[in-house]
Amino acid sequence: MKINLLNSNADREARRITMAVALVFTLLVGALAALGAGASYRAATRGTSVLHEFGQLLTLSEIQKLAWGNDSTNDPFVTPDDRLNILLLGIGGEGHDGPLLTDTIILASLDRKDKRIGLLSIPRDLAYPLGNGRFEKINAVNAYAEKAHPGSGAEDTAQAFQKLLDVRIDRVICMDFKGFEEFVDDLGGIDVTVENSFSDSSFPTAENGPDPYKWTTVSFTKGPQHMDGARALTYARSRHGNNGEGSDFARSRRQQIVLEAVRSKLFSLGTLSNPSKVTQLWTALSSHIQTDLTAWDALKLMPLAMDFKNTAIKSNVLTDAPDGELVGTTVEGNFMLFPRKPDWSEIRAMASDPFDTKAEIAQQAKPVTNIKLEIKNGTYRTGFASQVSDKLETLGYEVEATSNAVQRGYDKTVIYDLTNGANPTELARLKKYLDADVATTAVSPNRTILAENSAREELYSTATQYLVILGDSSLGLVNAYK
Repeated sequence: MKINLLNSNADREARRITMAVALVFTLLVGALAALGAGASYRAATRGTSVLHEFGQLLTLSEIQKLAWGNDSTNDPFVTPDDRLNILLLGIGGEGHDGPLLTDTIILASLDRKDKRIGLLSIPRDLAYPLGNGRFEKINAVNAYAEKAHPGSGAEDTAQAFQKLLDVRIDRVICMDFKGFEEFVDDLGGIDVTVENSFSDSSFPTAENGPDPYKWTTVSFTKGPQHMDGARALTYARSRHGNNGEGSDFARSRRQQIVLEAVRSKLFSLGTLSNPSKVTQLWTALSSHIQTDLTAWDALKLMPLAMDFKNTAIKSNVLTDAPDGELVGTTVEGNFMLFPRKPDWSEIRAMASDPFDTKAEIAQQAKPVTNIKLEIKNGTYRTGFASQVSDKLETLGYEVEATSNAVQRGYDKTVIYDLTNGANPTELARLKKYLDADVATTAVSPNRTILAENSAREELYSTATQYLVILGDSSLGLVNAYK
């Protein structure tokens, strides 16, 4: 018989308890230190007391949760549809021109049921409607909200975007440039694959110096490279580069690449499962973020994030490309981007379902079989039938003829099914793309149909399967503002 008095069950249990207490203590001390730094920063910038700001950051009940744990069934991220929508905002912060303007706007969606992640980047020049025909650039929403309600700008911005995009926003995180740099540095840098080599000779520098309009040249070479916080921020911010990288849309794409690199680094080497590392990262962020996440929420977010460790990210950027969702115009001397579809339905659809890329969505819109159409313009927009015909032909539809409808002023596009319902799948696909109603009708011996208000519309081809009379509901397929 052997008796090991140095490794008894009681000793092992004591060690486990000691480790657990040490873990909780580490998290608690780290969180309190971070909150102290954050409270000091907020008090200095807002002219309030440290104690007041500390109370705003963390309540006594949350400290108790950190110290003693929480009911495992109390998930702070439960939503009605098992989808978590987080609005990510990036601002310049203290020392930068326009410190409260949002340089980055990304809606991140996590589908907890099917383990999907979707990102939708919103350009800062997008026109935000103020009512009565007035607009401002969307990057100013946070600045106005923060000035109106200091300390609540991020949450007010999230509410404004929730209404505009018609999608629930569950959490918001607003981070300044300095916080991002420190966060990436504390991660040990990130590995980024630069998609295009480019140079930007108009990158702002010396913003803390006497001349806020001094420029420098920055360059990046195509291929994989390791970046510290400052380099990663420069890569994400550059907006005047050559080689196709000189637009807000290219910058939005780079911001998504950087975000993916941060995610990869967080999951590497067990970063999220290392309490001391999590504490260090929280400390770096605390004085540079504004969020509706409590300290307890932040800790609970870590195991949730681990559930998406191997999930591929689907990314979309709103653009004014020929197949994009936006069109650019000038309002009182300011360049702004407006939704190609004025009722915002196209952008709202992307926000509500960001889990497919534009390429995948375009593929879904293509007909599987040969579909022959005739298109008539039922609007007052000159050349609309021809414009839509070009769009449909790029998708693979065959357009037999285009012309003007007998009557104009159609609000809704109408598709007349001349096949007696022979291909419901393709009809549904076309209906969705055109945002149309569907009607069935008989074709007379002289190749006419009876349309709205008893108007007789002539068909030009015996091969036509669907007659499309365009209404205003399809204006979003082209630049509706011209």
